[in-house]
Amino acid sequence: MKVFVIVAATVSSRARQVLHEALSCHFPLAGHSWESYDVHADETVSEGVRKKLAEGFGLVVAAGGDGTVSAVAHALVGRSIPLGIIPMGTGNLVARELGIPIDVSAAVALLAGKPGLRRIDAMRVGDRTYLLNAGVGINAEVIGQTTRLGKSLFGRSAYFGTAVWKVLQAKPQPLEVTVDGETRMFQATDVAISNCGILAKGLNPNGPDVRADDGQIDVCILCMKTPLEYPWYYFLKHIAPQYDNKVMHHIVAKRNVIVRSEAPISVQADGDIIGTTPVEVEVLPAALTVLVPEAG
Repeated sequence: MKVFVIVAATVSSRARQVLHEALSCHFPLAGHSWESYDVHADETVSEGVRKKLAEGFGLVVAAGGDGTVSAVAHALVGRSIPLGIIPMGTGNLVARELGIPIDVSAAVALLAGKPGLRRIDAMRVGDRTYLLNAGVGINAEVIGQTTRLGKSLFGRSAYFGTAVWKVLQAKPQPLEVTVDGETRMFQATDVAISNCGILAKGLNPNGPDVRADDGQIDVCILCMKTPLEYPWYYFLKHIAPQYDNKVMHHIVAKRNVIVRSEAPISVQADGDIIGTTPVEVEVLPAALTVLVPEAG
């Protein structure tokens, strides 16, 4: 099988060497021929992938972080060609969600072995496809103000410091949320639109269980009046669930979600700021096939 490997611009030279050694070790033994391409910082990944698909590749692999994985997925949505993932980013949340090894060599060995296939859902915002989540409010502000340097130095913990600071500054604002045609108004501090269980639990520990393959996305609207309510919220599910239900509203979306605000505010998707409100997120059920560990 011909395999096309997309390597993110953010992958270090040392990590690239480790990757190429692993590919050279495992792929020939599995009978795979492979070609890798190093993405430049100003390139459009999805368009490059589409051009290579005409050359008969049977598998496309994203080697990088969640942004690279989503960009490659965008080119594969609606096609029969599966996506392989070699996690080489900061969060690697798509890989963690699907049980893919975080170690580079182990991830390559999985792709070269006998992986399973899993159909997962995706989300479309504008002309782009995303796999993890989208949102406005605190989650978008944390993404927007966590620097690349901070992520390089501190990894996922870099988001924590920014999150604490943003929680302390949080103020509710009127947001109009339309889910599958039904509109409601909220005085909210955060709207998280999730397709990833790990990330959803990180943002809302008391929130619902979210799956990447259930044909829906989950909308969680947090309505906090003061920052002091945040630490209490995390305990309320057990000691006062009736209050917890007033603080966090959960709505399931089968088709789409639209968020509007009085003034434009930042919108994030899969860890990148992608614009401002209003924003529409479309549900794409079973949109993509991913190579994952075989079910034990």
